[in-house]
Amino acid sequence: MENEKTYEIKSNKVEILKGIAEDAEGIQALVSEASKGMYRLCGWTEKEIDDHFSPKKIKDGAGKIRAAIATFTETNILFVAKDDSGRIIGCCFAEKQDSINKIEAVYILPDFQGLGLSKKLFDDTYNLLNQDNDTFLDVFSLNSKAINFYKKLGFSETKNKHFDKKYAGSTGAMLEITEMVLFGKKHTI
Repeated sequence: MENEKTYEIKSNKVEILKGIAEDAEGIQALVSEASKGMYRLCGWTEKEIDDHFSPKKIKDGAGKIRAAIATFTETNILFVAKDDSGRIIGCCFAEKQDSINKIEAVYILPDFQGLGLSKKLFDDTYNLLNQDNDTFLDVFSLNSKAINFYKKLGFSETKNKHFDKKYAGSTGAMLEITEMVLFGKKHTI
């Protein structure tokens, strides 16, 4: 495959591949593991986190990911990073829309954060987007590590922040979302 790349990260051979439906369970496991820290920061209890990431919900989430991948068109881009055992340790999903690009998700397992994998996944994804268009993404406002990473890539925070009810715990704790933008080549102020 032309987009397949191999890197050495933490003494592991890491391959970046186009994501396929068979990757759904691994992607959901990655998202679950990589997300737990943000929910803790937001004040979710361990019971809420355990309930939110229960085996049944992880299985259901994997089914939704599998169904979404099955409907992908040329406007959808999904790359996964797999270690030498085949475990998915990172992913990046984006969508090309008519006038903008949208980075839907970038997830890296905590043990592989800060080692350049996010940048490799982002670069591979961004290279397939329409770089004339602005590229938007949403990030949890408390995730300063991710916000700083995106700023190094050229993103800036917009004034758009919101709370998404799908991230509300039973205690009412919600995660604030910050929108960021990377201006495209055709952007005019």
